[in-house]
Amino acid sequence: MFREANELSRKFLANPHQDKSFIERLKNNKSIDLRNNMITVDLGNGYEDIIPIDTNKKF
Repeated sequence: MFREANELSRKFLANPHQDKSFIERLKNNKSIDLRNNMITVDLGNGYEDIIPIDTNKKF
């Protein structure tokens, strides 16, 4: 029986995370949850710095 390898298709190589949700990717990355947990600091040059209030609050 012949089965095509999913990992070698152009669609999979373009986006290997297409089967995972955005929240699931953030959980796997152990990212800090910035929803209602951030302070924005204006750097004065057109950019802003986003700083978390509580760094222990993870997804």
